[in-house]
Parts: sequence; C-alpha cells; structure tokens
Amino acid sequence: MGIKFSPGLKAAGVDPNMVEKLVDAQKIPLNTAKKRKEMIVQEKAGIDKFSSLLHELEGSLSGLKTRQAFYKLKLDSSHPDILDGTVAPGALLGSYEFEVRSLARSDKQLAYGFPDRDKTPVGFGYMLVDTEKHGSKEVTIEPNSTLEQVASQINDADIGVRAMVVNTRYQPDAFRLLVVSEESGKESKITIDPDTTDLEFKEQVVGRNLDVLFEDVPVTNSTNNLDGLVDNVTFNVRRSEPGTRVQVNIVHDAEATLEGIKAFVTNYNKIMGFVQQQYTKDPDTGKFGNLAGDYSLKMVMRQLQSSLTTMAKSGNKYSTIAEIGITSNPKTGELVMDEAKVKAALSENYEGVANLFIRDRNTVGLAEILSQKVRELEDAGSGALKNRQRGLEQVIKNQDQEIERRERLLQEKEMSIRRKFSALESTLSGLQGQSDYLKARFSGGNGGGA
Repeated sequence: MGIKFSPGLKAAGVDPNMVEKLVDAQKIPLNTAKKRKEMIVQEKAGIDKFSSLLHELEGSLSGLKTRQAFYKLKLDSSHPDILDGTVAPGALLGSYEFEVRSLARSDKQLAYGFPDRDKTPVGFGYMLVDTEKHGSKEVTIEPNSTLEQVASQINDADIGVRAMVVNTRYQPDAFRLLVVSEESGKESKITIDPDTTDLEFKEQVVGRNLDVLFEDVPVTNSTNNLDGLVDNVTFNVRRSEPGTRVQVNIVHDAEATLEGIKAFVTNYNKIMGFVQQQYTKDPDTGKFGNLAGDYSLKMVMRQLQSSLTTMAKSGNKYSTIAEIGITSNPKTGELVMDEAKVKAALSENYEGVANLFIRDRNTVGLAEILSQKVRELEDAGSGALKNRQRGLEQVIKNQDQEIERRERLLQEKEMSIRRKFSALESTLSGLQGQSDYLKARFSGGNGGGA
C-alpha cells in the first residue's frame, strides 16, 4: 500500500516518507500495550514458577508430616543369603529368629531320553496332565511330533505347567522333556498319563512346602515368601540351612529418613533462592527480577520463616530443628543443614527428631505447619497465590483485547492516511500539470510577439 511520490510532490515540499512516519506514530500506543502485556506475562510466568516451587516443597513435606510417612524402616538380617525381606509403612520395630529347614519346591516330571530334540518322533495321541489348580486337561500330540513340538503343544495348552527340552549330554539319549508345575508347594503335584505316545515320565522332584521355624514355631507356605507372618513385613527365603539361626531386626532406616529431610531443605532453599533473586539487581541490565514489586513473595517468605520456629512438645529430646543441625542463614533465609549432626541425632534419638516434624494427637509438627501454609496459599478459592494468578490472567486477557482493538484502529487509520495522501498526490499531480501547461503556454506566446 506504499505511495510513490512524483517529483512534483517533492517540489511542493512534501516528505516522501511522511506516510510511513505518520503510520509509525499511530503504532506507538499499540507497541506500548504489547510491552505492557509482555511485562505482565513475565510476571505471571514468575508466579507460576513460584507456585511450582511451593508444590515441590509440599511434596517433600508429605514424607515427613505423619508418623507413618516419617518413620522409614528397614530389615537387617544376620544371614541375608538365607533370609531377607522388605518393610512397608506401618510395620513395628522388632527382632525375630528364624531357621529355614527346607524350601518350597515345584513338582517336576522328567521323561526318558531321546537322541535329539527336533528330529525323532515321540509318537502321537493324547496326553493327560492333571494338576491341583487346573484339574485334568488333555493335550493332543500331533503325528511325527518331536520333543520340541511336544513342549510347545503343552505350553500352548495353558494348563498350569511349563515344558522344556533339557540336554543332559549323556549318550545315546541325552535329550529329555522336563515338565514343571507353575505352582510350588505340596499342591503343585503333576500327574501325566502319556497315553499312546512313546513318552514315559518319572517324578524327578516332589512338590513340597516351605518349612521354617519362626521363634521355634513351625511355619509353612506353598511359596518361599512369607507375607502376613508379621504385619507389613515380607520375608523372602533364599535357601535352606537347617541348624542355622537367622536373626532379623526391623529397625529405623536413618539413611532413608535423612534423604527425606534433605529433600525438604533443598526445596525450601529453592524458594528462598528464587525470592532473593527477585530482589537482586542484575549487574548487566541494572534491573531487579520480574516479581520485585509483588507483595505476595515477601508475605510467603515471612510465613515460611516463622514456621521454622515451631517448638516440639514439652519433654521432647529436641525443641527446635536448630538443635538437630538445621539452622537458618539470616541474610538469605536459606536453611543450612549439617548432615552429620542430623544423622547423629537420628541415630541417638529417632523419636525425638520425628516429633519435631510429625503430627500426633497433641501437637502439630513443623512439616504439617509448613504444609498447611502452602495449602492456604494454593487454595483454589481463597489462596493469595491463586488469586494473584487469576488476577494476572485477567489482566493478560484484557491486554489481549486492548491490543486487538488497537490493531483494528491502526489498520483503519493507516488506510485513511494512505487514502488521503493518495488523493493529495493526485491533486498535486493535477496542479503540477496545469502549472506546466501554463508555463508552456505563456512561454510560447511571449516568443511569438517578439
């Protein structure tokens, strides 16, 4: 839509770039609105980041604020090669003694040998496989089937057993068909009637149950895992060793608990670092952070810092987190954690450290208080941070509407300016033509008179 001015316009003193200058002048309010929106968008991004950091803090606090979450336990075994296990939340501290007399085993049937796995036919017909769980099932053995094919036909039947060809390397008939129950224990008994095939089976391993002494009381199971013997503890039996006593202790896991406390300190410091960054001038730009003027940051910072002064209930070994090795930097607000001291406190008095953080009937610990502060800030209805986010979203929406309105006005004004200058160009061009004509006319008349 640009206008190319004729020499006459230049001669008339009209700036050839006048249209673009006028259009650029009309863009100033639009560009100002866009810059204003960009500042709000950056502020909203900062608030969103701040909210994300608060979510991370609350996530780490969830592992500290209740007794069940805070108490990390582990199983120590004097013979982990014989028996070990896992501990779930809610287990109780305790010591137990085991003796593993025999492992649970699956029933196994082994067929007599053949010279190869995939050439010699083993006969055909019907094979009956009887198990406790699936009952009696018939497997059809196709004519000219080899050991490998019979194994596949048994496996495809899905009757509670697994079949495989084993190579014993004893000649001349090294290859044998092994059928193993998918269950273990006494109820894993397999009965195979080879019917018209040339296969003959022998019970190679008799299915049996696990046999364990637990505090000198006989305990049995069809598998080598003991669930439910002790609440929230699973014991895994690895091998039998009659006569060997295995001592098992359910104890506090100080290392795992320390990691949970470290995660809290790390996430807390991320928030403090983010806040400090907003109020620190960039040496290159001379500007502060996008949220330097946002009141909500300092408010949150004060609320979190005040929560750190929470005192444990009377009579507890430790009164504050400073006593276990977690102090606050007065300049930055960040926490400084002495890992060795915290670990020593956990080893010396695990219960005392727990009481600083957890909620119980009579007290609300540090983790719960901090978590409650975060939930209040993030509350969808009344939370200060959520309200701030919604407010910024509305401002951005309003800015978008304002920008759209100004873009329409700019387009209309630009078209109007270009139309007016186009008309001016036509008028001046006409006047220039008349001027040239008159000059030529008068110039010619004077010449004739002479």
